[in-house]
Amino acid sequence: DKPGKYSGEKGEWRLWKARAVGWLMAVHPDFGRFLAEAESHQGDMNVPLSLREMSSFLHTELLTWLIGTQLALVLRRLPLGGTETNGFAAWRTLCEEEERMDPVAQVAV
Repeated sequence: DKPGKYSGEKGEWRLWKARAVGWLMAVHPDFGRFLAEAESHQGDMNVPLSLREMSSFLHTELLTWLIGTQLALVLRRLPLGGTETNGFAAWRTLCEEEERMDPVAQVAV
């Protein structure tokens, strides 16, 4: 099942993230590796041509799953022209913000 909506409620991040990653891996097994790489990537994130379809798919899913402040984080990653999207960069931004705010995730690091 899809992970459902995520609003940023305290304490929900880790479970929601696990569900999201699990669902995305059911869609395409390589998503797990690509999401992990996106989370640890430093600097600008250029998506190779071979991954642009997956990146766009991820971005679209994030737009449907997120609400409130979390949705605003992803919308900031939309280009002004509305053309190419970078779902992996949006995922990294969301993870950075949520894990910074989640005291349990901070202890795990």
